[in-house]
Amino acid sequence: MTKKVTLLLKDDNLKFAKKVAKKKGTSMSKMVDDYFALLKRIDKQFSKEKLDPWVQKFGGIVDTGKNEDIKSIYNID
Repeated sequence: MTKKVTLLLKDDNLKFAKKVAKKKGTSMSKMVDDYFALLKRIDKQFSKEKLDPWVQKFGGIVDTGKNEDIKSIYNID
């Protein structure tokens, strides 16, 4: 079942989202739905794993040297 919702986005984020959707040949609704489906899968995966408290506290703060952002991933100017 699907439901209609209203999203409030900053103008620059909306412009970017529309650009990404067009480039990928999909709708913004599909992108948002896919994003939350991904978050659910990630949450389910990590909820099953018991991470060491130290890893939980400090995980993600180490610089990997990769300077990637969403624009570079989708090749958007």
